[in-house]
Amino acid sequence: MPLHRAARASIGSIMSSLQLYTAWKDDILIPWKKREPESFKTGWELLVADRGGFIFEPKLGFHMDVVEVDFTSMFPMLMLTRNISAETVLCKCCPDSKIRVPELGYNICEKRKGIVPKTLDLLLKKRLKYKSLMKETSDVRLRQAYDLRQSALKWILVTCFGYLGYRNARFGKVDAHIAVCAFARDALLKTARLAEEHGFEVVHGIVDSLWIKKAGVTPREVADFCREASSLVGVPLNVEGKYRWIVFLPSKILPEVPVLNRYYGVFEDGRIKMRGIEARRTDTPELIKKAQLEMIKVLSGAFSYEDFVKRIPAALQVLRGYAEKLLRGDISVEELLVSKRLSKHPQDYAHDVFQAVAAKQLLAAGFDVYPGQTVRYLIVDADNRSPNNRVKAAELLNGRQRFDAQKYLEMLLEAGETLFSVFGYDLERIRSHVVYGEKQLVLG
Repeated sequence: MPLHRAARASIGSIMSSLQLYTAWKDDILIPWKKREPESFKTGWELLVADRGGFIFEPKLGFHMDVVEVDFTSMFPMLMLTRNISAETVLCKCCPDSKIRVPELGYNICEKRKGIVPKTLDLLLKKRLKYKSLMKETSDVRLRQAYDLRQSALKWILVTCFGYLGYRNARFGKVDAHIAVCAFARDALLKTARLAEEHGFEVVHGIVDSLWIKKAGVTPREVADFCREASSLVGVPLNVEGKYRWIVFLPSKILPEVPVLNRYYGVFEDGRIKMRGIEARRTDTPELIKKAQLEMIKVLSGAFSYEDFVKRIPAALQVLRGYAEKLLRGDISVEELLVSKRLSKHPQDYAHDVFQAVAAKQLLAAGFDVYPGQTVRYLIVDADNRSPNNRVKAAELLNGRQRFDAQKYLEMLLEAGETLFSVFGYDLERIRSHVVYGEKQLVLG
């Protein structure tokens, strides 16, 4: 595919083009349309086979001495090293092959390398080369260029797994997609067992990453474990970092139930990592993001559980500062805008949700609005009886615009509750600290 077309093509088109190029280069006939149907399965076989990656539920609350490790390009590497492709899984030429899919027992071809692994080999080698060049060069501009290139290849590799099971992929097959998931589950389970043999406690695991904990763990111990795990599984296992501390958060609806990808923590080098909280969400107003991130920064200096808990009142004081600015109106409207993506045409929404109201306002003003577009709006009066008066689209704002301070205050308090609910701070307790405190805040 020419560069100018590739720059505008979808990831699926790029992947398909690479596979067609590999087939053409190797003198392999290219099917006009997809022709590899899923093999027949009984109800029980389908139940065993049709599953995703393996997950270890996170252990709620505060943890120290936690190391995060993850597999490099796990799914592409499994497809490459296990020779997984539509024509290699359940091939008729190698019914007694030594390579077997875990749990399912599918045979994998030993006589020829599949189209998909051949294609991935090129991508993986190129990405590793760019990453190597990044480390070698001292030229900042070159390093940035290499980083962008390896990042582009990374996203192509990320999609290759999903494309393997795509109904219109010419070299795809559902059984091959299922096989990758089975190998991934097996790899994570083996790595978790190995971690326990090395004296680690598994506190969380999700598909291709593990969070392992061991009091006083040293870099040497982690390096030895990663080296042994990489050899065992056949996929490189790298250290993302060691946390100074990390907090795994519960569900908002069921406080006793952990959520798979909802946590925040600070690495030993001071880097903050957070997932599933307001500061990471694209639809969170900038004000809320700033407040939550600043609270985490106050906590980041803690080196023990006791120290962390002692810092919570100081973090809530930061939240109070933002609440004061909000209620004084000493804030830019730009920091209060909410961004939401439209899932359908504005007229197709059954309820007057905020993004639908804002989209209808834009339509009435002559703007083009379509599904998939992101609309930005200000919450003016969340509980107004007239839906049109509840929000105002960002493009229609003019001059000094009033906003629903009470609604934004609730959003600030909820951001605090997200961080501290596992430490006994529910919404009302946070409200007591932030709104009342030594002196009650007054809504202007």
